[in-house]
Amino acid sequence: MKTRIITGIIALVVFIPVLFFSHTLVFDVAIAVISAMGTFELLKCVGVVKKYALSAPAVTLAFGAPLTVRVVDADPEILMFIGVAYLFYLLFAGVFNRKKYTTNELALAFFATVFVTISFSSIIITRNLQNGSILYLLIFIGAWSSDTFAYFTGKLFGRRKFFPDISPNKTVEGAVGGVVFCSLAFVLYGFIISRIDNFDVAPNYILLAGVGLAVSVAAILGDLATSAIKRNYGVKDYGSIFPGHGGVMDRFDSVMATAPMIMIIGSVLDRFDGIGLFG
Repeated sequence: MKTRIITGIIALVVFIPVLFFSHTLVFDVAIAVISAMGTFELLKCVGVVKKYALSAPAVTLAFGAPLTVRVVDADPEILMFIGVAYLFYLLFAGVFNRKKYTTNELALAFFATVFVTISFSSIIITRNLQNGSILYLLIFIGAWSSDTFAYFTGKLFGRRKFFPDISPNKTVEGAVGGVVFCSLAFVLYGFIISRIDNFDVAPNYILLAGVGLAVSVAAILGDLATSAIKRNYGVKDYGSIFPGHGGVMDRFDSVMATAPMIMIIGSVLDRFDGIGLFG
């Protein structure tokens, strides 16, 4: 536990300053590196990483996609084109090297790459949206407030196990606590932003609370989904870069679920005049 707390503090000390440079290349490169590392870890977990003709383009794509969506100031639709491009590459690999790569390996490579790449690229796309400089922080607030309060609520009040075969320490009470406090964190964030002179916004607190609920559910499911993959392959942690936490996939599993959701919500609300989380 001590190692886990120390690692968490160090990670925050390193990562939070990066968030303040979200309008610069520093942030883009940081997200790209994390995306590439996460893809490598997941490919390793599912046993495809040594199929270099599949994994090398996958890691390259995972690094390049977040940078690409910022450079071209892309809409979410570009993620579809990126996914389709890699899909056709795998189809060609399956045709011309059919004795070397099984259909199962091609499917796993596609899943691992698209899952991680879309998740982290969503952070950059969200940053590009209207009010993106405010909106993108909800990705991290949603993931980390949900995880933190689910943990402490579960420790204090947890009685009933929540998917014990996937994550033995999670409880129903912890999940409820994570959802409730995540919603409150969104409302509090809206209040704080509205009091900062640099931001001329009028938060929709009811909408923020509702989105907080939905995002917290996504964070919990993201955590459970990546844990289920580990269990299926008999892996304890995806990596060891974060002592006490594991790898990128272990530390950012909730973020990988909240990022696409915030991106989708922000993109949809952008299409309606007068409707938005921040006015």
